[in-house]
Amino acid sequence: MEKSSEHYISDELLNSYIDRQITSAERQEILDLIKQDKHLAGRVCALQNLKEMTRLSYDDIPASRLPETVIEKSPVLPRLAAVLAIFSLGLLMGLGSMHISQHNHNASNLVQQDTLTKVLVHLTSSDTDDGLNTLSNLEQMLEAYESKQEPVHIEVIANGNGIRLLSPQEYRIAERIHYLTQKYDNLNFAACKNTLDQLRMTRGIDLKLIPEVKLIDSGVVEVIKRQREGWTYIRG
Repeated sequence: MEKSSEHYISDELLNSYIDRQITSAERQEILDLIKQDKHLAGRVCALQNLKEMTRLSYDDIPASRLPETVIEKSPVLPRLAAVLAIFSLGLLMGLGSMHISQHNHNASNLVQQDTLTKVLVHLTSSDTDDGLNTLSNLEQMLEAYESKQEPVHIEVIANGNGIRLLSPQEYRIAERIHYLTQKYDNLNFAACKNTLDQLRMTRGIDLKLIPEVKLIDSGVVEVIKRQREGWTYIRG
């Protein structure tokens, strides 16, 4: 299916929009994109129809879960071959040792960028057991990549109801996050400021977050940005 390069949003995020699992401000942001993009509007209609047919066919629809493994990116041999070809040409032309060293440095940077797996985990549910299960799967993923000595970076973004999992009241999750962020510097957590503001204004709830969490203006905008940058999207 053809994607709009300007306004591509994953089906998972559109499902959150349809199910009203995001804040009013974030729903408005997506609605503005839908008004600008007929292709995106068509996808929303198709997902709504699919949900309605599924609802009529089944009594319960199981929530999606974080898979135990992440599909690895395609091999980087074409890019690496091109870099090595440039490096060999430099040797044949008799470039100086300083120039050759620079080629080696550039080749190393290209390989490192291409082999880095970037994973975005989107938290939208406040279920504690689901949150603990997600953290356990994340730890398994990090251990697997570490054992294979393959670089990976994981970012967990929470908005809507999911932001409640990042409060000190969820002490079991808070302890797990503290442990994981101390152990892995390639794992970080972020929470949506729009959600916090809405809780404060509409319900009078001043939700505090654990210190390992950074604030971002909009969870939805950040999720869309990460998807455009090629991050693997997983709904936790």
